[in-house]
Amino acid sequence: MKPVFAKILEGSEIKTFATKEVNRPIFSTEFHFHSACQMTYIVQSEGKRIIGDNVDRFLPDELTFIGSDLPHVWHNDQNSDLLVEEAKSLALYIEPSLTIETLGQFFNSHKIDAFFNLSKRGLIFYGKTKRELKSKLLEIVRTPYGPQKTILLLEILDTMVNTDEFECISSVGYTNNYNPVDNNKIEKVFKHVFDNYAKEILLSDVSDMSNMSKHAFCRYFKTRTQKTFIQFVNEVRISEACKMITENKLQITNIAYECGFNSLSNFNKIFKSVKGITPSEFKSQVLR
Repeated sequence: MKPVFAKILEGSEIKTFATKEVNRPIFSTEFHFHSACQMTYIVQSEGKRIIGDNVDRFLPDELTFIGSDLPHVWHNDQNSDLLVEEAKSLALYIEPSLTIETLGQFFNSHKIDAFFNLSKRGLIFYGKTKRELKSKLLEIVRTPYGPQKTILLLEILDTMVNTDEFECISSVGYTNNYNPVDNNKIEKVFKHVFDNYAKEILLSDVSDMSNMSKHAFCRYFKTRTQKTFIQFVNEVRISEACKMITENKLQITNIAYECGFNSLSNFNKIFKSVKGITPSEFKSQVLR
């Protein structure tokens, strides 16, 4: 999936930050990145998301902060019951360089600068910090531009830079290897995997879809995503398996086959390689 470079704050009344409330039938499936950092709170909807080199599920009440130029997309499940409702989210965009430049005139902004650099891996908040940020995000989105909105921005920044209640999303070594003029060879492939993870996905099919040989496609895919195509498919399948285990509607054996694995042993092996624990251990953790 080609990430499109998006000019989020260009042409807006406020150049340093902006807010948005999204109410759509589904979230956009366009893979993109931009210079502005982005805080996103999922109010309603679920599906799969890609942030950098991380593939995982998203659910309501998720709060993330994506750093500058980090590719990302939220993709709604094709057959989700939630598609009968709207996809809702709140977003705050912050232009890091302008923010540092402005705040640096009043105090030492090195701590905020370090936080913005860390956020280039993508962050997901939890605990008390998430509750505080969620409340402030809702308030800043619904506050007209003016002094109070700017005060709320400063409070949000202060909360983020003074907490350790978050986890990094992308891997330490991830770098954005896309550029604004990159073609769309991978775009169709991502969507094809999202919509067909439960079936056999042949390398010949996706390479043909991309008008490339198998070898050329594998090299191209790994260069752009920093993982093999098989790794990507397995991560999509494991993310779906985690959802099914959490719902506790099927036995683990059934879940393995529902997610496209051809044997329980292979499922267990790949699940542990992706999540660090076995499916049974994961089930014990989420259902205890």
